Amino acid sequence: MRWKKIILWMVVGIFTGIPLWGCAPDLEEQLKPFQVSYFRHKLMNVAFSDAQHGWTSGDQGLILATKDGGKTWSPQKSGTQHTLRAISFIDAKRGWMVGGAGTIIKTEDGGQTWKPLNSGTKDDLMCVKFLDDKRGFAAGAFSLFLRTEDGGQTWTDMTDQFSEEKESVVDTTGMSMEEKMAALKEEFAADGGEEEGESVIPLNPMINEIFFISPLKGWTVGEAGSIWTTGDGGMKWVKQKSGTLEDLFGVFFKDENEGWATGLNGTLLYTDNGGKTWKPQASTVVQSLFDIAVSGDRGYAVGNAATMIETKDGGKTWKEFKPPSIQSYSWIRGLTVIKDVQDKYVAVGGLGTVMISNDGGITWEKIS
Repeated sequence: MRWKKIILWMVVGIFTGIPLWGCAPDLEEQLKPFQVSYFRHKLMNVAFSDAQHGWTSGDQGLILATKDGGKTWSPQKSGTQHTLRAISFIDAKRGWMVGGAGTIIKTEDGGQTWKPLNSGTKDDLMCVKFLDDKRGFAAGAFSLFLRTEDGGQTWTDMTDQFSEEKESVVDTTGMSMEEKMAALKEEFAADGGEEEGESVIPLNPMINEIFFISPLKGWTVGEAGSIWTTGDGGMKWVKQKSGTLEDLFGVFFKDENEGWATGLNGTLLYTDNGGKTWKPQASTVVQSLFDIAVSGDRGYAVGNAATMIETKDGGKTWKEFKPPSIQSYSWIRGLTVIKDVQDKYVAVGGLGTVMISNDGGITWEKIS
């Protein structure tokens, strides 16, 4: 029995980085943070309704909630085993999450109970945004875009606004999706970008993120460089020219003019006119960037292989930033800046990673 304990101790040390010296009680104490943070789970997103109340979601229907600004996290019962990819809370009580196989769940008591809503689809949902207790949006695979005017009880399908198929000069007959994308990217590069009346955006690109800066003005980003914007609260969406065919995962605006989009292979785009024109910025990394947030002069984007980049001049320039004590093979998937405390950032990712900065990103604490 003693040898079994020693072997178990060594295995835990290898996979967690916990030192192998000390006695069993010490080991138990060191393991407590990992038990609280669900060490083996992938955390996909994070959202705070205020400085104290926050939620993170992940694989196998995992939900963790905090009531003390992220110092401690407790599990909540989601009622689903599907991966929960996105979160939207309008206050400390009312929130929604979406995920695999068309999953939408809602809470009206801060997550003590979650109830399923009927999305009307089995396609994966990648993002969700509610503007108030009635109006909200959910989007995902195959340009699926849903709108609700009753808190999620019923949903209207708006996919046709996002799945316009236009002609390309390349004959892609008989090609696989991978071959089509390669051919279209080659055409796009040769032509120097999109021309008027011509598009190389593939049919039905996945929508990965929805962002609203006000009740009327918002943007979505997705596969193949797709960006769409609305100025009427999400009733009508218009495509913008991103200048790239790389998949886009994250979008963030400081105001109605200045914003950024992040994506595959270190893609970082910037606009200072609400997306009328988008220009590439040097991210200084090649890893995919999943999410971004900017507040004042400081901002961060997060991605694959524990990648973080930071700006100290309001997003004019970016450089790689080394986060604290994160395994290089992990990834950071979700990032938020707390709307009521503009200098507080929270990031989550693989291996149950939760990181918090309370000073605008100058210092970061790895909670788990």
